[in-house]
Amino acid sequence: MEFLLLQLLNVGITYLVSSIGPYMDEEFHLDQQEHYLNHQWHYWNPKLTTPPGLYLLNYPMLKLLSQFGITTLIGSRIINTFIYSNINYFLLKQKFQSNLALLFVLLPTIYFYNFLFYTDTLSITLLLLTYVTLNKSYYFVSSLFGLLSVLSRQTNIIWMIYICIENFLSQNKSKVQYKDPRMNLQFYLQALIHIMLHNIGKIIALFKYHITVTFLFLIFIIYNKGVALGDKEHHEISFHASQLLYYFTVLFIYLPINILSYFTHAKFCIKRMIQSRSALTTFIILNVTCFVIVHVFSYAHPFILSDNRHYTFYIWNRFLSRHIIRYSLIPVYSFITTFLFRYLIIRKDQIINLVLLIFFIGLNLIPAKLIEFRYFNICLLFSYFQIENLQNIKLNILFWVFINIVVFYIFLFRSYECVFGICRFMF
Repeated sequence: MEFLLLQLLNVGITYLVSSIGPYMDEEFHLDQQEHYLNHQWHYWNPKLTTPPGLYLLNYPMLKLLSQFGITTLIGSRIINTFIYSNINYFLLKQKFQSNLALLFVLLPTIYFYNFLFYTDTLSITLLLLTYVTLNKSYYFVSSLFGLLSVLSRQTNIIWMIYICIENFLSQNKSKVQYKDPRMNLQFYLQALIHIMLHNIGKIIALFKYHITVTFLFLIFIIYNKGVALGDKEHHEISFHASQLLYYFTVLFIYLPINILSYFTHAKFCIKRMIQSRSALTTFIILNVTCFVIVHVFSYAHPFILSDNRHYTFYIWNRFLSRHIIRYSLIPVYSFITTFLFRYLIIRKDQIINLVLLIFFIGLNLIPAKLIEFRYFNICLLFSYFQIENLQNIKLNILFWVFINIVVFYIFLFRSYECVFGICRFMF
């Protein structure tokens, strides 16, 4: 029933979005796709930064849809909305076996891009297929999906490697001893490094196909002299550590818990800090760390200063660019980080997985100078995989459905004129 209701919502939004032409990056994707449909394989739009995986996978489906008079743009959006997005839903349904799958696909910063010709939805699909097939021990098939995921977005190489490491750890839980009563972080880091180094031969044997994909990617970086394919001047690598703080805030908002549980967990965190000297010391260290991150590693990409079509433009220019607000958020970031750790860690054996995940989230986000909500989507996917404290989230689903309706109402019916022409608000 919930799947049917989701499709009805998708049909309604698809119909409304079909009334507008290519918007923002859709212009570049559409241009590239049409050249491929016309068999102009050597053409490359210089504004595109990601590989051609999306256009190659869409090619046969768009050829079929064109027989029914469906344009390339509408067809590409339909494929995102009703093929890739639904694959995501069914794969997540197998993983979660609850309405958490529905909640995830409805998260606004994920759901929004299902209706545009962007790479984000396909990127999630291919990484999910990489994850699912590897968990079923289809190593070669998993590596093929991993390769395709990298061909849709380069940073997916990070998540393919993470999936392999996470899979290996899940197979070897018995080799890691969880005996430290203090849940010492150093202990778990040493345990992680120990199990990896002492099983290097087994790792190479199991994941040889994925390792091959990784080597091919390294060759690509050397040949390409960087990660981005085009528009390299706007996609330079930085050390933007504040991205982690922004991401933790988004994850905190997106947690699948009710309001009462937010207050219950918050009360517990505060009580711990009052009663435990070590918890208070940890919180103080977190505040100092967040201060250093905010003070030294906060950057404003030229796009976020000039492109008023994104919500992040207003968040930065009206809030985060103001020093008094930026620094006053430091204790908020620290508290959110504490809250997330307390919420996500139920058993000791989860600590090593969470530390590993945060490391790979950092590898994904920190090099990006530009703040975009869609950069958080893959991080949200694997963060949701850590959640075991499930609750009744029907109200959460209804809330995010309402927010999505508001977001699309603003996008479709509150357009305005700007230096780019007719502009619309988007994530």
